[in-house]
Amino acid sequence: MNFRKLNHTNEQVSEIGIGVWSLVTDWWGADVSKAEEIMKKGFDEGINFFNTADMYGNGKGEEIIGKLFSSKRDRIVIATKIGYDFYHKKDNHLKQNFNLDYLQFALKKSLERLNTDYVDVLMIHNPKMEVIDNDAVLNFMKEVKRDGIAKTVGVALGPTLGWGEEGTAALKKGYEGLEYIYNIIEQEPGETFLKNQEAFHLIRVPHATDVLNEGKWPIKESPNMHRSLKDFEWVKKAYERTQGLLEFCRRKNVKLSQLALMFVLYNPNVTSVFPNISNLDELETFLKVEEFEPLNEEDMKVISSYYRRNYKDLNVESIGETIRYK
Repeated sequence: MNFRKLNHTNEQVSEIGIGVWSLVTDWWGADVSKAEEIMKKGFDEGINFFNTADMYGNGKGEEIIGKLFSSKRDRIVIATKIGYDFYHKKDNHLKQNFNLDYLQFALKKSLERLNTDYVDVLMIHNPKMEVIDNDAVLNFMKEVKRDGIAKTVGVALGPTLGWGEEGTAALKKGYEGLEYIYNIIEQEPGETFLKNQEAFHLIRVPHATDVLNEGKWPIKESPNMHRSLKDFEWVKKAYERTQGLLEFCRRKNVKLSQLALMFVLYNPNVTSVFPNISNLDELETFLKVEEFEPLNEEDMKVISSYYRRNYKDLNVESIGETIRYK
């Protein structure tokens, strides 16, 4: 396993981490025993970075990390997020809450579930610009860091792609890093964020809602999968345009899902990438990337050209989803 520095801390983190969302969210048919199996296997294979949020599985994600790793706390790195009030759902509707009293309460409950007195990374979860601009929220996060409850603090952008203005504003404001979507198809605003060498960069959805994961083909429309967050016509177009990339994969002797991770990890400013992992075979496939020669400059020129010819307009469409979401 290769490790990278988690900026603003002294921690070295596995460049491939485990994102807990897909393991404990009911959308994915959450199976706690399978989630535990994948997380334990990942740890045994060298993964030390686990990325969760308090609302993943209504706290279940944090509980599993606490259960599995509390006795190994000094050997793992935990990122979690707060800002959604799943404690007071009405009609199954999840609302955000960035009031300071609630953030303090949410952090306390997260630490209890994680069975720890600190987290390595604390982020506010999918804030809009008015929250990012809120000095009181930033000061709260800075106090959390000053008190040793978090080693570094940042902003998780989403749920859609985009949020370029928000990410840029967050880093200028004083947040120390970002979590966001970045992949071969959806390269912006990630490429812009990654120019910041001082921030930490946690990358999610590297497989572009399964379009870049041949193990999930054929892709079908489903209300119970991550791709339900996107317009399915976009998914179909992206899938069709991806077929030409398979010849490049054959020449490199890698699977498309592996190439997707290699692309993300090419950028040295990426801290860690968190693919959605649904079973042990998928985990094994992804971790084989650690055995391969990294992509070189010529490889990246090929991918960049392919992006411009096949994906750039889809990237723009994805950003448009965020504009409509706002």
